[in-house]
Amino acid sequence: MIFISGVHGVGKSFFCSIVHEKLGINTYQASTLISEKRHSGFDGNKLTSAIDDNQKFLLSAVQELQKTECHFILDGHFCLLDKIGKVTRIPLDTFTSIKPEAIILLTESPEVISKRRKERDNVIELPEKIAEFQHEEEKYAREVALLIGARLFVSRGSGDLNRCDRLYQDFS
Repeated sequence: MIFISGVHGVGKSFFCSIVHEKLGINTYQASTLISEKRHSGFDGNKLTSAIDDNQKFLLSAVQELQKTECHFILDGHFCLLDKIGKVTRIPLDTFTSIKPEAIILLTESPEVISKRRKERDNVIELPEKIAEFQHEEEKYAREVALLIGARLFVSRGSGDLNRCDRLYQDFS
């Protein structure tokens, strides 16, 4: 499994659609898997309550996928915004349990992400807050990759997404 990560609005869904088109590998959003298991969705503001509990639903869904698919992409996060907007790490045992072979962390200019969030979600998010969120996402992604022995690729914007060829060619 390849784990695609990044803050809200960085372009994970867009990137996953490119990989699916090139290789035909199925892509699953962690939030959708969780919603299906718990039978309720998430708010559009991207604030998340019960972060720890949601991971149980995700683990169950991923275990089911792993029984039927050898290679797939999971689109998710290393950190989320809790119900008061504080950047919160997802529990480490989530990643030691799903154990992705590779991690692709997408980053982008906080100003670009802020604009996307306004256009897509009608949410005003300050670039400074996005930069803080991205910094913590990258810091934790590096820690997790090292701990679980996963390959890590950090994209610095949409201009270098083609450099991911090295990682996803292994799965074709």
